[in-house]
Amino acid sequence: MEQKKRRENVVAGVVGAFLGSLIGVACTVIIGQMGYVASISGLVMAVCALKGYETLGGVLSKKGAAVSSVLILLMTFFAHRLTWAIAVASELDWGILEAYRSISFLLERGMLESTAYWGDLAMLYLFTLLGAVPTILGGLRNSGTPELPPPPASPEAAAAAGEADFYPAGKGWLRPLRFSLLFALLPGLLTGVALLVTAVKRDAPIPLSMAALFAILSSFVTMLFALPISRINQAEAFLFVRAAGHLWQVNLNALNAMDTYRFTEKAVRLRAIPWDRLSPAEQERAKASVLRAISLLTSGQVLPGSSLSLVVLPLTNFELVKEDRWSWQGLYSLQNGRQKKIRIAKAYPNFAPVYGLEPPQEPVSHQWGLCALALVLALILGAAGYGLGALLDGSLPGGTASPGQTSAGQAGSSITARTPKDAVHRYETDGVYYLVDSAFQATGINEFHDSVTNADFTLTVRTGMDEETAVDTLLQPISDYRTSSQYDYFQFAHAGSEETLVPLAAADGTEYRYEILTLYLKDGKAIHVGAALAEDGLLVTVEAYQKSGGSGKKSDDVRGTILFMLENLQRTGTAQVEITEENYQSLFHLAEELDYQYTAAGYIKAPYDMFACDAFVDAHVPYSDSPVFLDDGYALRSSAHGMEATVSVAAGENARDVVDQTYAALEASGADIDPEGVSDTTYFEEYDIAVKQAVYLDADGAMPRIVILYADYKQEGYYLSAQITYLPEQMDEDYPALRLELSSAYALTLPEIEPLTP
Repeated sequence: MEQKKRRENVVAGVVGAFLGSLIGVACTVIIGQMGYVASISGLVMAVCALKGYETLGGVLSKKGAAVSSVLILLMTFFAHRLTWAIAVASELDWGILEAYRSISFLLERGMLESTAYWGDLAMLYLFTLLGAVPTILGGLRNSGTPELPPPPASPEAAAAAGEADFYPAGKGWLRPLRFSLLFALLPGLLTGVALLVTAVKRDAPIPLSMAALFAILSSFVTMLFALPISRINQAEAFLFVRAAGHLWQVNLNALNAMDTYRFTEKAVRLRAIPWDRLSPAEQERAKASVLRAISLLTSGQVLPGSSLSLVVLPLTNFELVKEDRWSWQGLYSLQNGRQKKIRIAKAYPNFAPVYGLEPPQEPVSHQWGLCALALVLALILGAAGYGLGALLDGSLPGGTASPGQTSAGQAGSSITARTPKDAVHRYETDGVYYLVDSAFQATGINEFHDSVTNADFTLTVRTGMDEETAVDTLLQPISDYRTSSQYDYFQFAHAGSEETLVPLAAADGTEYRYEILTLYLKDGKAIHVGAALAEDGLLVTVEAYQKSGGSGKKSDDVRGTILFMLENLQRTGTAQVEITEENYQSLFHLAEELDYQYTAAGYIKAPYDMFACDAFVDAHVPYSDSPVFLDDGYALRSSAHGMEATVSVAAGENARDVVDQTYAALEASGADIDPEGVSDTTYFEEYDIAVKQAVYLDADGAMPRIVILYADYKQEGYYLSAQITYLPEQMDEDYPALRLELSSAYALTLPEIEPLTP
């Protein structure tokens, strides 16, 4: 019966290769999470991907090998990066996707050990290559059913068939060629490793690592060029036999693996059986086994397409097509009438596949041309990879800066402080003075809008911070926007520095370490963050949300404004003392630093989750000798000159939600609220600020109270909540000045209420 030839289905093969590569990815990740170097999983990746292509695609052709090799290269890189991303996500409590996309940034900033990362990748590619080469060679071998020679026509011919000439491979005849093929795979690997080492030393991984990746890819390309000649490198595993005028190729390992044809106990499946290492008795048994197989095949006792016909392969109707220094190329017949190519190494002394050809008399020569090709490919693809990486990195004209990278023209020295053209206003918060351009509009406490750059600025001060917290604050926009479809790229003002935070001397001589991060969005917006950390743990952060012009000169102006604010920081007396659980209530003082005469600055405890640490928030209330700290220090109440303010930090979806919660609490307290005196909640969505006014009667039901409920964005999910209440019966001659100061402190226009006359 005739065996059908397996047809190649490229699409199904690619699917099979992809599914197989997923096994390699899983193996890499699992071994990596067990704490071991996952290099051996590269071999699994190569074998599974190639076998997957062969299983679903039907056969592994040169086209299939090429497609699978590219897929293997990409999936190996993905598996390695995913392994490290899982480790980063576990360590930093990030999402895996966020950690995966941040690997390049973490490598550049020195937060991951570059030597270990790129060294593991190089070893993984080396083992992948070791697994791919033999698998591809095996997959490209015989895929058709050979045509058996006709049986002997007479008893005399049958007797003559028992006489045969045997041609084993010469010992060491393929050594020069084998050395050439091995040497040809080294330029790409060695060039790739050298580039990886250079990338680590120069701290410029993207262009050089891309060059390394493409250089390693050149080894796979070289392997494809070497496939035709590399197959003859297996000559020692074959024995050629000429019997009764027919030529046979015998796979000695496979024949010895068949129980009824076994001729030696030395055989191992993973290594060829050298003819010269067989004893004379074993050689005779081998010849007998070969002749018996030939007899069965030619007599019709073995069905066509059997495994024996593939082990003892008849080269029926062999035709010589081409000859070079290393081999003969020819065709032999298959059962379906087609012909199949075969390449026979010139490694068999006194043997030629066709009568009249001159048999080789010495070992084959080296194949230096392939080595030269490999070197050229490594250089060309390496240069192409470097160029692509440079474009991605923004180091060449026409490129844009990639995440975590900055071009030479965008280094920290290009940022200059944007000094206001006219006057400046001085503000104080949490014991720190800072300057703001008088042209900026105050939109809230420590919040300002610049109409020129269309940017909103917010300044915050925290004490008791360390460098890790400062860096986390600096990187927060990356975590917020990295997975957004609007995310474009980000850059640092000092991307080339060895340390994340660089020195900065403020106006009062305080030594800070700072950095400015800018994150660009595709719609033209930008988020800027400047963080300055003093040695005693004082952390000043200036955030700016730029609504347009983020990629132009206005972006430089915003960063210049941040630098100006940080350079001109000054400490007040209270800032010299670290704010702690023990002393924060004692730091309640008249805010003379803001030129206030009736308004105090105090501190309340912030919820731990607000900053993920113990921290304090400043609060402005009427100055009095007897402030009251409520809720275990999380709220502050003080009254004077006919006005009372209660300040706390509240959690909510937005400022409107916080104000509505406060009003609901007022209702629940039993206050006699006048419905006609309650206004709608005014919500400024752009600034996330809300205000509401209500009127109620005091506990005696005799005195009206006007209360202003206010909420202002302070930190993601947390708001400064203020409840300002008018006490008309206590108003004195200082009430108007206090009202104006509170209006300034909260950036509100508080209503003017007439005092009650006796």
